[in-house]
Amino acid sequence: MKNWAQIVLRIGLGLVVIYFGSQQLMDPVSWVSYLPSWTASLPFGQTSFIYLNGWFELVFGILLIAGFYTRIVSGLLALHLASIVFTIGYNEIGVRDFGLTVALASIALYGPSAWSLDEFFARKN
Repeated sequence: MKNWAQIVLRIGLGLVVIYFGSQQLMDPVSWVSYLPSWTASLPFGQTSFIYLNGWFELVFGILLIAGFYTRIVSGLLALHLASIVFTIGYNEIGVRDFGLTVALASIALYGPSAWSLDEFFARKN
């Protein structure tokens, strides 16, 4: 059963990240209110920033589920969510994202697990 824990965590978090990334891509305007004020001074629009973030989350969520570069992907996602927690602060979104950050950090520390492309390629070599 312990072997399944990391797989379930990796796939579950990947699905959450994919969900939020796809929501941002489908309706970026509704996400503008969540952006910090400093994003208004970027050389491109806030909607473009949301599109970039949505694609980042979509691609990295897929990579997390696949277990491809598991430590790097989960580490970058953990840093991404930590920056959101730092920006948003202590509220329902910040607390939720803090939990997701810790879970992603756990995956980064654990590394590749069974049923991942990392393990598949390691066995081939």
